[in-house]
Amino acid sequence: MTKSAKPVRTNPELWEACKKEAIEKLGKFSARAMQQAVLLYKARGGEYMGTKSAQNALVKWNRTQKKDTLTPDDF
Repeated sequence: MTKSAKPVRTNPELWEACKKEAIEKLGKFSARAMQQAVLLYKARGGEYMGTKSAQNALVKWNRTQKKDTLTPDDF
């Protein structure tokens, strides 16, 4: 199986600010903090170039959950 290209963030400065805020809010670097950072990034107008693979582990995990989407209030 070949590794597919990942989507690329179009605003690295915004991403770093969102990532820092999420880590501070949750107290440490974690997968949950990165989910929060993505939500903040998207909510603040951050975008991605490219597409996410349907084989992405987080996509698969989200399909198994009762709630399809997360909001910043989930954290």
